[in-house]
Parts: sequence; C-alpha cells; structure tokens
Amino acid sequence: MAVGPGEATDGTPGLGARFRRAILTPGNILAGVSVGAYMIPQAMAYGELAGIDAATGLSVAAIPLIVYMILGRSKHMSLGPESTVALMAAAAVGPVAASMGVPTLTALGLTSLMVGVILGVGWLLKASFLADLLSRPILVGYLTGVAILMLLSQLPKILGYDVDTSSLLGLWNTQWQIPNWYTVAIAGIVAAIALVLKFVNPKIPGPLIGLIVAVLLGMMWEVPTVGPVELALPRPELGTVNLDVIEALLVPALSIAVVSYTDVMVTSRAFADGVPPDPRSEMRALAGVQAATGLTGGYPMSASSSRTALAVAAGATTRFYSIFVLLVLLAGPLLFPGVISAVPIAGLAGVIVFAAISLIEPGEWASLLRFRKRETAIAAICTVSVIVFGILPGVIIAIALSVAEFMARLARPHDGVLGYVPDRAGMHDVDDFEEAITIPGLVVFRYDAPLFFMNAFDFYKKVMEASPPGTKVVILNMEANVELDSTALDMLRELHTSLQKQGTELWLARVKNDVLLPMRDHGVAKAIGEDDMYPTLPTAVAAYGRRFPTDVEDSARDQPEGAPDRQSE
Repeated sequence: MAVGPGEATDGTPGLGARFRRAILTPGNILAGVSVGAYMIPQAMAYGELAGIDAATGLSVAAIPLIVYMILGRSKHMSLGPESTVALMAAAAVGPVAASMGVPTLTALGLTSLMVGVILGVGWLLKASFLADLLSRPILVGYLTGVAILMLLSQLPKILGYDVDTSSLLGLWNTQWQIPNWYTVAIAGIVAAIALVLKFVNPKIPGPLIGLIVAVLLGMMWEVPTVGPVELALPRPELGTVNLDVIEALLVPALSIAVVSYTDVMVTSRAFADGVPPDPRSEMRALAGVQAATGLTGGYPMSASSSRTALAVAAGATTRFYSIFVLLVLLAGPLLFPGVISAVPIAGLAGVIVFAAISLIEPGEWASLLRFRKRETAIAAICTVSVIVFGILPGVIIAIALSVAEFMARLARPHDGVLGYVPDRAGMHDVDDFEEAITIPGLVVFRYDAPLFFMNAFDFYKKVMEASPPGTKVVILNMEANVELDSTALDMLRELHTSLQKQGTELWLARVKNDVLLPMRDHGVAKAIGEDDMYPTLPTAVAAYGRRFPTDVEDSARDQPEGAPDRQSE
C-alpha cells in the first residue's frame, strides 16, 4: 500500500500531517483572522479601561494567547483582554497605586502576578470548585452592575470633558457642560455599528469596522486620538513595590482571581462542544496566563465569551488557531501604524459601550423572573451593590449572597408525608396528589436535604407535626439525608425519645453507609436500633405490614381500584 504524504512508513500520521491537522486547518485560519480582527480594538479599548494606554494594551494582549496554547485544553477558548476584569483592575488597583506612590502599570502587573499565584495555589489545593460560589443569578446581576459602571466610566471620553465617575456622589456633584458633539457622535456611531453587525452576523468584526469609520470621521473632525503605537512590552518599576503594597492589593487580587476563573469556566462550559471542560486544567492555564502577563507588565486577563463564540462560528478545530490571532494582532500595528494611531479615543469608548451593552442579558433577567422571584431579587441586589459600593464590595456581596441563598434552601427544604397513588409505582408526596392514600397508624416522612445545625430543629418540628399521638410507626425515608452533623445526630436522638414518649416507634429506611457510620459513633443507631433500619422503603413498609397486619388489611379494603400492590414494591 502506498504511503500518503506526511505519513510514516507504518501508515501512522507523520509530523507534517499532525502539524497540518492541529494548526493549518481552514477553520483555524478563518477563526484566527476573525478573532484577531475583533481583538485589536478590544485590546486597545480594554487597556485604556484598565488604566494603561492603548498601545500597551495591544502589546500585552499577545501574552495570554501564547501561554494558553501551551497550558490550555479548550479548543475554542479566547483568553486575553476582557472588559469586566479590566474594569475591576482599574477600580481596585488605581486607588492603591495613587495612595502608595506606585506607578499604575507596576501595580497592575503585580496584581496580575498575585492573581496567578492565587490561582496556582488553588490548583495545587484542588480548589477549582470555589468558582461555583457565583451562581447564575449572581453573575447576571453582577455583570449588569459592571456594565453600568463601564458605561459611566466612559463618560469623560464620550462627552469630551472631565466627569467624576469615581462614585455616584461624585457623578451627582459634577458640573455638567455642553458636550463635544463630535466625540459623542463618534462613540455612538462605533457602538451602533458594532451592535448592528453583531445582530446581523456575529462573524463580522463589528468593533473593528466601527473604528475604521471612526478614523475616517476623526480625519474630518478635531478629536483626541490614540497617537503613535509601538509594539513593546512595558517595563514595570519593581523598586517601588514593598510588603505594604502587596498587602493592599491582596483583596483585589483574590476578587479578580474568583471572577476571572468564573468567567473562564462559564465560557468553557458554554462552548464545550460535547466535551466537558476540566476545571483543574483551566485553573492551571489561567494561573499561567495571569502570572506571565504580570511578569511582562500587563494587567489581569480573562476569557472573552464574544471572541470564543466567534472562534466557534468560524470553525476553529484546535486551540492553536490562536497562532493566527497572534499574527493578526502583531501585523496590525506593523502594517497599518498610521491607521491605529489615528483611532479617536472616543471610538475606543464606543467599543467599551458596545461591550457593556453586550454584558446585559434581558433574556436571563426574564428567565429568572419567570423561574423564582427570590433569585431575581438577589440578582437585583447584586446589581445595586456593585453600582453603589463598587466592584470589589460587589464581588464580596455576590459571594455572600450565593452562599446565603444556598444555605437558606438547605435550612428550609421541601418535606412531605408519602403515600400511595393509583396507577403510580412507589410512594409520593400526598400534597401533590389528592387521590393519595396512607396506611393507618403509619407515617412515611421524607426531608429533602442533608441534616445539619441550620435545619435540625426544623426537621424535628416537621416530623413531630406529621406524627400526631396515635401514630404507631414513623418511617423516615433518609434517601436525601446524605450528611449528618453532631447537632442533627442529637436532634435525631431527641426525635426518637419524643416519639417514644407518645407511643410511636421510629424506623429508618434507605440509610446509606456514610450516614450509618456516624450514627454508630454517636450512639443514636443503638438508641433507635439497627433492626429498625431498612435498606429500602418497600421493605420497611412490608415490615410494618407484618407487625400490624390489621392496619394494612383495612387500608387495602379502602384502596381505590388500580392502586399498586404495596407488598411487591
């Protein structure tokens, strides 16, 4: 058999063939050109947003592309400049740099390095689950608040005069003037073009086309422009760094680490293409990106959902499409330096306005409102917190709300008395079916949560309320009670004692071994008696039938036609 081009003599793909399959694919080339064209205006605009100049923002954008190709796993992921994290960095790092006399560029690079170290430690400790603290409602509210802050932050560039956007009070006290209508028009036109083209076809690099139009308008109107652009990595002045600076930047770095990793995981899950992402691998890759960016004098980076979606739409086959993104990113300033230097500052503000509007998801808000009012309220509180108190307090409030909402659901979970329903196998919550019947003298109770200190008393109260005097046996279906702490074990013993006083026996069904072992260690298993613990609910009900046959026979006579045979379940 003839050996194909690039194949080894044994028929396996040779180095050349593997190279073509991994890199030189039409999908990778198209994705690289599309994402690169999209990334140039973002890198410049988000660099300005983070507190550095557009040229530096363009230069440091290359670092994440290189590092993620080495450490990353997602074939579509685009790591680099991202609006939310850029604004967080500016809001948190800028004041620290100013108060401690540290150059902004140095403080940003140090923060990025610290974020990398934090994520690296998290990777070693297998702490990738921490990103799940930010639930979807919290993210929706948080991103909406960030979007509003982004819009406010661009007011000076759009209006053409200084506006105090450091706080709502500063904005309120601003002496409003007649704006520079040229800058207002350029920002509005760029944002409008980007939004319209995104709606028409996401593959079209709307921000880039908008900036080209802005350059043409800037040639006719006298407006501030980016100026000369040189591709050179910045040199942070590390001599001004000390332990006080590191301590002041620790909380911002922790917050950025959580948010950037959450962005990466949300994006990787959204574009998984049937292959679930590995949280640890993504945390390791992001740690490497943040550390490398910090060492080269950049600012914290994150995942871009818009660029990742563009890579998917263009047909990227491997993460090495970023090679072509890198080529486009470097070729732009080298081939068209005059065009980039002529970009109006207001045009970059228009790109940020477009990014801010894209962060607001009305569909998600509508979905939350339809699903659960409480989660909608939490999202709204998070939005207001970010706007009023700032991004860092907003992140902390978001995490606290996530944990509090979760604990609230565990503290007061669903519970129910179970019975039989005609034409349905198994036992079901009697509140869900009017035709449900129960066996006289028997209460089968289910509490749908692990038992711990926050719900132990509620569990005790609910079981006692469902078991009036005269009840012969209470069977607890412990299928959902996968965890018991010492408070819950004490309460389970007290429940056994209280039921015993009123002449009611306590039996347990579906007790997992992970629950039985701590019950034995505590002594509550001996108090209840392991003979009254059953592997399944049907065996427990059958045991009740053997103990009290008359009750079961009476119930069987009252059973509607079509009800299942309980003894066979």
